[in-house]
Amino acid sequence: MKDILKKIYLFKELSEEELDSLAVISTTSSYKKDSLLFMSGEVGKELIILIEGDVSVFKHDNKGNEIVIGFFSPYSLIAEAAILRGIAFPSSAVFKTDGRVLKIDMDSFRSYFLTNPKVSTEIINSLLSKIQLLQQNIHLNIASTAKEKILHLYETNASIVSKLKKYEIATLLGMSPETFSRNLNSLIAENILQKTQDSYIIVK
Repeated sequence: MKDILKKIYLFKELSEEELDSLAVISTTSSYKKDSLLFMSGEVGKELIILIEGDVSVFKHDNKGNEIVIGFFSPYSLIAEAAILRGIAFPSSAVFKTDGRVLKIDMDSFRSYFLTNPKVSTEIINSLLSKIQLLQQNIHLNIASTAKEKILHLYETNASIVSKLKKYEIATLLGMSPETFSRNLNSLIAENILQKTQDSYIIVK
C-alpha cells in the first residue's frame, strides 16, 4: 500500500510515518471495463484516487441522453469536491477500461491529514486545476467552431480520446454525432487530421 501511496502526487511530501498511518485507512478496489464507480445521488464516504485505467464522468439530460462531462486517468482525484463537502455525487462515473482505485476513509482522513498543509495544498491545487479546465471548456464551447473543438480535443487528450466511441466524443464536445462525424471527415479530407490504427493525429 505504501508503494502505491508514494506514487500519488497528493502525498509526495508525507514522511514514512505519515504514510504508514495513511496506509491503515486506505484500501484498493478493482473494476472491470463498463463497471460503475459511483452513481449520481449516492453519497461518498471515501476519498477516491484513480490508480489504474480510465474513468468517464457523465450525467443524463431530461431525455435520458448521456452527457459526458470529463475523463480521468491515473493518478487523479475523482469527485473530491462532493466527497469533501459530504454531499451527493452530482454525476455518475464509469470505467472505460479495466482499472483500480484507491479509497481512503474520509472521516479518518479529515481528522488526521486534511489539516496537514502539505496535503491540503495539493487538494486545493487539484480543485483549482479542474476549475481552470472548466473555464477553458466553457470558452472553447462558446468561442470555437466545431472543427476547432475537435482539433483541440485531439491535441490535448489524444490518449483518452482513442478509447472513446464517436458518440461519447461528440457529447463531450457538445455537438451531435452527425456534426462531429461531418467535421471530422472534413478535417481528414483537408489533411489536417490523419487516421491512425486506433485514433487520429494532427498533421504537422
